[in-house]
Amino acid sequence: MKITRLPRINKISDSKSPADGDATVVLEAKLKELIEVIEKTNVDSKSSKLYQQQIADAFQRSQFSPKQLEPYTSLDKDNNLSREELLEGLEKLLSETKIDSEISKNYLRKNAIQKGVMFILAILLIVVGFAMIIMPAPPSFEIFTVFYISANDGVTIMDLVSLLIIFGGVLLFVLNFNKK
Repeated sequence: MKITRLPRINKISDSKSPADGDATVVLEAKLKELIEVIEKTNVDSKSSKLYQQQIADAFQRSQFSPKQLEPYTSLDKDNNLSREELLEGLEKLLSETKIDSEISKNYLRKNAIQKGVMFILAILLIVVGFAMIIMPAPPSFEIFTVFYISANDGVTIMDLVSLLIIFGGVLLFVLNFNKK
């Protein structure tokens, strides 16, 4: 296995903004420490690729943060603004805030996954609720009969709990696809 030495990096970025200056200094110090540890240890190629992927994933996650989209959502929540004021606010935000298509894709992907999970949960709750009503339950599970239909059958508390589960699933379904 041939080990090639990479040139040392003295500075990560020459142009630091005052807001993230401290974080950049800490990142540079930790990066130097990591480089020293890597140089002192013998790492096989499989572990090396795994570590490289973890570091690349960490840098990818650091690019997107909900704080970057917060000004846009706050502008969206203010319903008292006219269209001109909304347009001016959006223009100002776009000129001040760094946002690109990758950040918006990550946001949309996260939102779509969340909606998909909520959809599956809502359908699952509805199906389980109907199954609890349709399938016979053991006598020990039938707690108390609220309304008698015949001498041997009626609406029990378990049926009412099942209806609550169904309504919960329907509520999740409606809230998941309700436009804001």
